Amino acid sequence: MFRSLTEIDDLLKKHNDYRDSCLNLIASENCASSTVRGYLNTKLSNRYGCYESMHPENREYTGNKFIHQFEMEVQELVGEIFKAPLVDLRPIGGHISGVATVLGTLQPGELLFEIHLKDWGHGLVGPMLEAPQFRETIRIESIPYSDHMIDLDKLISMIYEKKPRLIIFGSSGMLFPEPIKEIKAITEKEGIILAMDSSHINGLIAGGVFPNPLEEGVDIMFGSLHKTFPGPEGGFILAKDPKLFKRIGDIMSSALVTSHHLYRLPALAAAMLEMKQFGKAYGEQVIKNARALGKAMDELGFKVVAADRGYTSTHLILVDVTEFGGCKKVARQLEAANVLCSDDFGQLDKEIRIGTAEVTRRGMKETEMKTVAEFFKRVLMGNESSSFIAQKVKEFSSSYSHCDFGF
Repeated sequence: MFRSLTEIDDLLKKHNDYRDSCLNLIASENCASSTVRGYLNTKLSNRYGCYESMHPENREYTGNKFIHQFEMEVQELVGEIFKAPLVDLRPIGGHISGVATVLGTLQPGELLFEIHLKDWGHGLVGPMLEAPQFRETIRIESIPYSDHMIDLDKLISMIYEKKPRLIIFGSSGMLFPEPIKEIKAITEKEGIILAMDSSHINGLIAGGVFPNPLEEGVDIMFGSLHKTFPGPEGGFILAKDPKLFKRIGDIMSSALVTSHHLYRLPALAAAMLEMKQFGKAYGEQVIKNARALGKAMDELGFKVVAADRGYTSTHLILVDVTEFGGCKKVARQLEAANVLCSDDFGQLDKEIRIGTAEVTRRGMKETEMKTVAEFFKRVLMGNESSSFIAQKVKEFSSSYSHCDFGF
């Protein structure tokens, strides 16, 4: 229990020093610039900005004159960058934006398709079904996967056979673009809503280095803005159809969100402006680094997924670590050596996920990816102690304490 501000400061310093000494390769994390972080400290904190989905000018609370202006300015900026005519920034996270999308588009008993957790799906609807009220009203089928990609032929057969109302693309282990254009004509003809959880690739989309799902044909795009997109934590919902947008927004507020964390808006605006200026160069380097890391690990004898396809077109690679005892064990071994990455959340205990967004922001390029790969080899294939490697990782990381591609 904290007893003083000094104790808070001391523990925070320990955390900051520790994370600065680590190689953060967690694909769902990133580092915001000092400029972006600085904008989190404003008098927008502790304020309410509640409104009806299609009438943000009608605020439930007084004192919203400039809050309203701020929110509309940021919405317009987000819409410009993501080419979205309708923007909702009220979700306080990517998961909430997804829950709102599901509840706003489905009627009780209707069917949806999503990617299963075992295939690195986001795990949006599956966990919702643990609650009895959802289990009785939501039906779910897993999108067929083969060789770490959506099996398009099987998916098309499932669509015609099972007639889903909603299909959700997007995964936390996405290596390559998903077949949005290939099924858009079918979903449109069959009256199926096509959604995309773009959480992991939002920074790449904003930088123009990955296909924009809205331009390819999805009806709804939702997700978080702190993964490849280096903004403050929070979510968004983007759409083109006002009726669909309203249904989702009306479900979200006030059933899921009332106070929607206005304090993050200035920081989000700053991050958006950073992406306008630096997004393309940042996104290109993120992908170059991911491919270089995949190649380096492949050459060192690791079983990198999709080696025959160039490893990845996103910010991450997947590595089969079954021979080293499974991903849970491996992730903890690496953590002891100050190398941070993700296991597969306990599904198959097979693959680790390695992301390059944060190390790219810290200034690393393809040459450094070879050194990063060597750290994996030393931890998993060598006989060196974790504490010794952790010190070497700390020394290496200390040269990359800045934040590139930002103000």
